[in-house]
Amino acid sequence: MNFLRTIWRVIHKQIILPFQESYAPIHEVCLGTTIGLIWSMTPLVGVQMYLGLGTWLILRLFRIRFYLPIAIAMIWITNPVTLPFFYSLFYWIGKQVLLLLGIPFQQISFDTLLAISKESESMDLISGLYHWTIFLFDKMGLPMFIGGFAFGIPLALLGYPITYRLLNSYRARRANEEGISLQEWELKHVRKDVGLFAKTP
Repeated sequence: MNFLRTIWRVIHKQIILPFQESYAPIHEVCLGTTIGLIWSMTPLVGVQMYLGLGTWLILRLFRIRFYLPIAIAMIWITNPVTLPFFYSLFYWIGKQVLLLLGIPFQQISFDTLLAISKESESMDLISGLYHWTIFLFDKMGLPMFIGGFAFGIPLALLGYPITYRLLNSYRARRANEEGISLQEWELKHVRKDVGLFAKTP
């Protein structure tokens, strides 16, 4: 029970609170969920947060905004504690897809995978990313990437409407506590939309 309580406290702090404490436009939060989930479901633990930040910076150039803390919260789902589960899942899904398509691939042990993960985390961003990339394409290649994207893309697409519904419901309760409508609460608390979702040019 203590273990479950600890897990719940971590989930509440790292994932739930960023949603509840956000005053960003709801579309930015939902897009943050989607982008964070896409990166979290790639076998690039150790550099995922940098990739999330890079995506945020690149999209800003095109006046597309997403709420970065939410993206980071979603990326955190795959972390050193959850690696064995997710990497096993990615590899298994990718293997099934490749077997179905009749594409040959090299099988490896997960002890090797975890060792490479620890090595990359001890390096700087560029070196770690290079180390992972060489290993993944040379030793693991297709199974991990195909499995990650086959699982992650549908999950990321589902993340948008689920986030919209849950956050909208939470904000409606907050509005009700203040005795105002959801629209009035948003006008009062949510910062002005900018970029892709701007209501005015």
